[in-house]
Amino acid sequence: MTNNNQNDDNDNEESLNIVNVHDPFFLWGLLEHSDRSLIRAYETLPDADRSRLYWSCHYHKRVNVCEHVLNNCELVRTAHNAIKKLSELAKAHKTKTPDLTEIPVPFMLPTSPDFIVNELCDGVFIPSKGKPMKFTVIDQCGKRKTCIYKHGDELLQDALCLAAMKEMNTIFKEEYINVEIVTYEVFPVDETEGLIECVENVHPFLEFKNADDDKNSKSSDALKQFIEQSADRKINLYRTFLGFVISGIVLKLADRH
Repeated sequence: MTNNNQNDDNDNEESLNIVNVHDPFFLWGLLEHSDRSLIRAYETLPDADRSRLYWSCHYHKRVNVCEHVLNNCELVRTAHNAIKKLSELAKAHKTKTPDLTEIPVPFMLPTSPDFIVNELCDGVFIPSKGKPMKFTVIDQCGKRKTCIYKHGDELLQDALCLAAMKEMNTIFKEEYINVEIVTYEVFPVDETEGLIECVENVHPFLEFKNADDDKNSKSSDALKQFIEQSADRKINLYRTFLGFVISGIVLKLADRH
């Protein structure tokens, strides 16, 4: 009887310690908790956090927990089916324009579970190695996010690096250091595939290059002019570039990142 009580106490303590699914090092680290305690924690979470718990367990092949979540949370179940279909489309890349109407909606975007996807559009395969699939998701309010689904890369390391960068941003803010690392969201679906949510309001360098080509000038002129038009733009460039340099030194990032 004493052993049973002790096991119950340990189980209760364990379940309380894992509720913070917002910690990316919990999400993508080795889960040492029992299936029972994870399922008990699931019952205390809102749907968005249930999504975070599910996808971590999905990556780590925690089948019992995944089945419990899928049987009890419709939005996560739809997201599972949507990601499965996105994976199939991205892997096939048979046509220039993927048929995104095949994706079931609505579903919680795994990289941002509070974002409920009602529509997908602008699907295209990027002409690079692996031909990742780029597309736009739209929520019920018309807000848009750009995402990329790719095969052939292990994205867990990327997710952990970005988690460390977010911790650095917290330190910068707490210490009143005017530096920021611009991060994006990475979601490893499996060991060789995953979803990337791009940084919002970003314009590719090619836009500036094309503008310069029209003027037969150097390729950096338009970008330089754009930055120098505003003091805030220059400051923002310095503070974010410095954040990138600091994170690169601390994490010893290779050029792949």
